Amino acid sequence: MDALAHTAVLALGSNLGESETTLEQVAADLVHLSGGAVRLVGASGLYVTEPVGGPADQPDYINAILEVHTSLDPYALLALCQQVEAHHHRVRLVRWGPRTLDIDVITYDDLVSDDPVLTLPHPRAHERAFVLVPWEQANPQAVIPSRDAATGEQTRHLVADLARRVRAADERAGVNAVRFMRDMNLPKNLFDSGAESEGV
Repeated sequence: MDALAHTAVLALGSNLGESETTLEQVAADLVHLSGGAVRLVGASGLYVTEPVGGPADQPDYINAILEVHTSLDPYALLALCQQVEAHHHRVRLVRWGPRTLDIDVITYDDLVSDDPVLTLPHPRAHERAFVLVPWEQANPQAVIPSRDAATGEQTRHLVADLARRVRAADERAGVNAVRFMRDMNLPKNLFDSGAESEGV
């Protein structure tokens, strides 16, 4: 097996079933179903988030961020995430509708890609509090790459700066869309032995 040379950020969400338990189980599923091709580097706590889009009457989400080391390429990692979703009975019926589990690949190294199968970074990550706030907790030095539409030049933005911006916008709107719930309970053996775990 290749060394776990790549770093990816995964956003987790659930608002059906035992959401807290599901998100904690996802970390183990990613490691075990990949045969060790994925290991955790960092993890946020669990956050309660008001739904964005979709049916108006759906319950709040539980969200979290995982940072992983992997030997999988981006598409194999996406396939693994979809396998884990299916393992937790994810059914895609309504866009942004309630779900037992959603796993989004947010970044993969500094790769910037417009491929509609897997757009990297995730096209709305930079404006979503339920991604940025947990991500900042998991890795306060995290950056998100982007490409200038006019020049094609690739740049990087500090996630902490983006998180402050969306929190300030929420405060101006008089909402508290993302609320810390608790740390995740994750076994240490899921983590890459060469990395320090965060947020657990």
